[in-house]
Amino acid sequence: MNLQMRLKDERRLGLSEGRAERRAKGRDEMQDEMTLGLIHALQAQGMPQKQIVEALALTRKISLAEAQHYYEQVAQADSESAR
Repeated sequence: MNLQMRLKDERRLGLSEGRAERRAKGRDEMQDEMTLGLIHALQAQGMPQKQIVEALALTRKISLAEAQHYYEQVAQADSESAR
C-alpha cells in the first residue's frame, strides 16, 4: 500500500509540474506576441528604431540586446512579407 500511495503522489506531482510548465510557456508566448505588436504600433507612429528598442527594454525590463533582438524579429518578418 505504501508504494502505491507514493506512486500516486509522484504521479500527481508530475501532472502538476507539467501544467505549471505549460502555463508558463503560454504566458511567455503571449508576452512575445504583445511585444512584437507593440513594436509594430510604435513603428506605425513613426518612432525611430533606437527609441523603440530603449522603450521596449524599459517597459519589459529586459536588456537592450534582448530588445534589439525583438526589433530585428519584426524587421525580418516585415522584409519577408514584403517579398
